[in-house]
Amino acid sequence: MWESEEKKVIESKAEMIDVLYTIECTTLPYDHAFDLSNEITKKLPWLIKNDLNGIQTLHGPESGNGWTRAENETIFLSKRTKLTLRISKDQIENAKELENIKINIAGNILKIKNLTLKPFSISRVLFCRCVLSDENIGENEFLDNTFNQLKNYNITIKKSLCGKSRSITLDGKNNFTRSLMLAGLSREDSIKLQDIGIGRGRIFGCGIFLPHKSIDAVDNFKEE
Repeated sequence: MWESEEKKVIESKAEMIDVLYTIECTTLPYDHAFDLSNEITKKLPWLIKNDLNGIQTLHGPESGNGWTRAENETIFLSKRTKLTLRISKDQIENAKELENIKINIAGNILKIKNLTLKPFSISRVLFCRCVLSDENIGENEFLDNTFNQLKNYNITIKKSLCGKSRSITLDGKNNFTRSLMLAGLSREDSIKLQDIGIGRGRIFGCGIFLPHKSIDAVDNFKEE
């Protein structure tokens, strides 16, 4: 009981929260981060005033055997797919302005419906689908940069793993990203990392940490 109460106290310290919207949309381009961000920030312009606010991209099942997907593919969305924003808790009421509207993403109509809240949960393993990175540096240097960046927030990383690299198009320019997994986190650091993320581009879905159990993380990492 004591451990459960302590867990609730730690989780309640989060300054951010995930807001999930039920959607109706069957297909989207795989590389849709920029278009999605543009459309949503037109409706919720306050999102861009806080660098920690994020818009997660939408995901369908992996193609083929689950290990590769061509970046020019169309993704097919299931009825369970949710649009997720990561926002400051003091903006929850404002986030309701996105309910019951339609937006156009590269010719695909996406209907946004009801909102639900999903507070952060403690996970000792966190995963980030894409971190903006310099394509000219290797994996070890990328992980060293990650370690040093998070050290500035008094977060010490014990275990880290670099996963798939991919390119995303932002404002007509290709941007190199890598996926990242962090393990062995303390409870406090787990919540703090979900709050602050890593690197730039939260508004395009970059640098957003998710609990390992919430996604099929294995699909995003290479077998060693």
